[in-house]
Amino acid sequence: MEKFNIHFNQLHYLEYTDLIIAPVFVLIIFFVVNAYKTRMIRVNSPIQKFLLPALSLKVFGALVSAMVYQFYYTGGDTMDFYTDSSFIAGLFFERFEDFLGLMDYSPITSDPNMAQFNFLPFINDPATWTLVRIAALCDILAFDSYPGIGLYFSVFSLFASWKFFSLLSELYPIPLLRQKFAYCIFYIPSVVFWGSGVFKDTLTLSGLFLFTTSIYKLVIRRQFSPSNFIWAIIGFYLMVVIRKFYLVILVPCILLWFFGEFRDSIIKSRFLKTASFPILIGFSLIFIVFGLRNVLGGEGDLSKSELTTKAQGFQVYHGSLGGSAYDLGIEDYSTGSLIKAIPLGINVTFFRPYLWETHSFFQLITALQSLFFTIYTLRTLFRSGFSIFGTLASDPLMLFSLPFSLLYGFVTGFTSYNFGALDRYKIPALPLYMITLVLINYHNHNRTKEAF
Repeated sequence: MEKFNIHFNQLHYLEYTDLIIAPVFVLIIFFVVNAYKTRMIRVNSPIQKFLLPALSLKVFGALVSAMVYQFYYTGGDTMDFYTDSSFIAGLFFERFEDFLGLMDYSPITSDPNMAQFNFLPFINDPATWTLVRIAALCDILAFDSYPGIGLYFSVFSLFASWKFFSLLSELYPIPLLRQKFAYCIFYIPSVVFWGSGVFKDTLTLSGLFLFTTSIYKLVIRRQFSPSNFIWAIIGFYLMVVIRKFYLVILVPCILLWFFGEFRDSIIKSRFLKTASFPILIGFSLIFIVFGLRNVLGGEGDLSKSELTTKAQGFQVYHGSLGGSAYDLGIEDYSTGSLIKAIPLGINVTFFRPYLWETHSFFQLITALQSLFFTIYTLRTLFRSGFSIFGTLASDPLMLFSLPFSLLYGFVTGFTSYNFGALDRYKIPALPLYMITLVLINYHNHNRTKEAF
C-alpha cells in the first residue's frame, strides 16, 4: 500500500532500479530476438533485415513514453494503469486469493468482497481493467518496473505487427513494396510512441493486426492451424473488450476484403467489378453509421443514447484541456449530423493539426506527420485522377484497408476533440491508410508502364 500511495499521491513512478532493469531487459530482448530470428523467419528471407530496426523502434517508443509521462506530464493514464497493476502484482506474493479475485474482468460485480479495493482507479471500468490485468501479469515478470512492463508491451506489439507485415510481404513479394510497408507499419511517429508502451492503444493495434492476419489465413488460405484460431480469438478479444466500436467498423470491412478475394469468381463483368466497390462502401457506411447509433438494442455500450452521451463526454472533457482542443462545429448528434461530420472527422484525424495549430514540441511532430499525410494524399490523388476508383476496386486488400482507416478515422476524429487524445486513438487507422496510398501508387505506376 505504501508504494501505491507513492505512485498515486506523489506522482513518482520511475525508480533508480529502473536504471538497471530497463537496460538489462533491452539487452536480453535484443539477444533473444537476434539469436532466434532464423527460427522466427526462414533463412535468407528478404524481410529479415527489417526485424531489428522494427524492434529498435518499439523499444524506443516504450522507453521514451515512460520518460515523457514521468518527467514531462508527471503522470497520466498510463501511469495510473501502472499504479493499479503494481498494487495487484504485489498481492500475488502477499494475498494470492485477492490477487485471483482482482484478475476477474469485473471484480466487484463477480465478488462483493472485492469492494474493499474500490480505491483502485479503474476497477469499475472493465475495458481499462483488461489492460490493468495484463499489465499486472507483466509487472510480476518485470520486477515491478514500469519500463519493464512497457518493454513487454513493445515486444507483443512487435510480434503482432510483424505477423501483419509478413502477410503483406507474402501478398506483394516486391522489394520496393516491402520497404514501404515497413515504413507504414513500424515508422509512423504516432504509432511508434502510442503503439509501444503501456497504453490501451498498443493492445488494440496489436489485436487488429493479429485478427486480420489470422482471419485471412483461416478464411482465404484455409490454414486451419491451432495458432491461427488462437491468435484470431486473442486479437478479436483485445479489440472488442477495450474498444467496443471496433466491432461495428471491423465486420463490414473484413467482409469487403473477403468479397474482393472471391469477386473474380462471382462477377465476370469488369464494369460491375469496378462499380461494386463504391456501392459496397456505401452500404458499409450506412451499416456503420446506424450501427454506431442503434446496436445492442438501446442498452449496450454503442446504443444511440450511449453514443450521444459518450461523444458529448469525450468532447466536453477533451475540449476543456485548452490549447490542444479542436471543434468540428457539430451541434447535435442526429444521424444526419453524423453523416455530415464524416469528412470533418476524417480530415482532423489524418491531416490535422495544421502547423499553425501547434502549441508544443509534441504537437509539432504530429503536425509534421499530418503535413506528410496531406502531401502524399494530394500527390496520390493528382497522379491517379479518376482511375483511382478502378485501382481501389482491383485490389482486395484495399477493399478492407481504405474503408476501415477512413471510418475508424471518422469515429476517433468525431469523439476526441483534443489533438493529444486524437493522436493516441487514431493509430490503428494510420498504417492501413498509408498502405492504401502505397498500393494505389504502385498499381498506377504499373498501369502507366503497361501503357507504353
